[in-house]
Amino acid sequence: MSLWCMLASPLAATNDIRHMTEEVKRILLNPEVILLNQDSLGKQAVRKLNNETWIVFLKPLANGDYALAILNRTDQTRKITYNFGLTGNYQIRDLWQHKVIATGNNWSGNVNSYETKLFRLIRK
Repeated sequence: MSLWCMLASPLAATNDIRHMTEEVKRILLNPEVILLNQDSLGKQAVRKLNNETWIVFLKPLANGDYALAILNRTDQTRKITYNFGLTGNYQIRDLWQHKVIATGNNWSGNVNSYETKLFRLIRK
C-alpha cells in the first residue's frame, strides 16, 4: 500500500475519500511520505531485492538523502538486517512513526506480515 511513494508520479486515491478510516487518512495524508513521492529530483526508486519474502526499494532524493521501503510479502512477521549499500553514515527516520529510530548504514528489525517499513536515510 505504501510503495506508491517510491514512484515519481502523480498521486491518486482510488478509494471513496468520503468514507476513509482514520488509518487510511493517516497513510494517504502523511506529509513526510508525500514529500518522497513529490521529491524534486524526480527519480524512480530502484528495486534492490525481490524474492518470495522481501521487496526492497531505494530512491535517491534531491538533497542527498535516500528513501528506503522494505516490504514483507509473507503472512508471518519476519526479521531482516538490510545493508543500504551506501557509503557514509545515516540517521534512519521512520516515516510512519515520525522519528529517528537508529543511525548507521544498515537496519535490522522485525517487519510484520504484509507491512512496509518506510525510512528516510538522512546523511550525517
